[in-house]
Amino acid sequence: MRLSEGERAVSIVPRFPLIEEPGQWDDLTLVAATAFLEAEGEPFSGILGVCWVIRRRAVDWKLGWRGAILGGDGLAYGDGKPYEALSAWDDDYRVRARARLSEAAETVREPFWKASAAAIWELLPDPVAQSAYYLNVAVTLKIRGGTLPAWAADPVDPKKINGAKVAAVIGRHTFVRA
Repeated sequence: MRLSEGERAVSIVPRFPLIEEPGQWDDLTLVAATAFLEAEGEPFSGILGVCWVIRRRAVDWKLGWRGAILGGDGLAYGDGKPYEALSAWDDDYRVRARARLSEAAETVREPFWKASAAAIWELLPDPVAQSAYYLNVAVTLKIRGGTLPAWAADPVDPKKINGAKVAAVIGRHTFVRA
């Protein structure tokens, strides 16, 4: 479709909000923005996998959407906790998260909204076989000084992933069952 002179294209993909506290956003927006911050650059199945992990925690663990993403208080910032349930909302990431959300083009945002809606309303199947966690193994090892968190680590060697818990590897993320 070509626009005639003076016409403007209308975006049908919502922008991410930039109000200060993500805990004030509606559930779909919070899931989409979180998935964007956690899985930008991943294939759609990886984005959908992140959304399904959030769903598993929200619904199966009965944490609710905000609790699954931000922890029990449902706040990202100003809650006295430097770390949140999902690292995209950690206090030390605040400025970068806001910048990334504000700069996301419509074509980049679209798969995150689709994957979020698909997981929330079960419109597409779970591609990560009921995983409760995910991580980028290489980055996690670097951040944690060479070890993995207990929920992902091999019981004998905390520097290796527990292969028995791995449900899927999509892009840079390894999805792990509880």
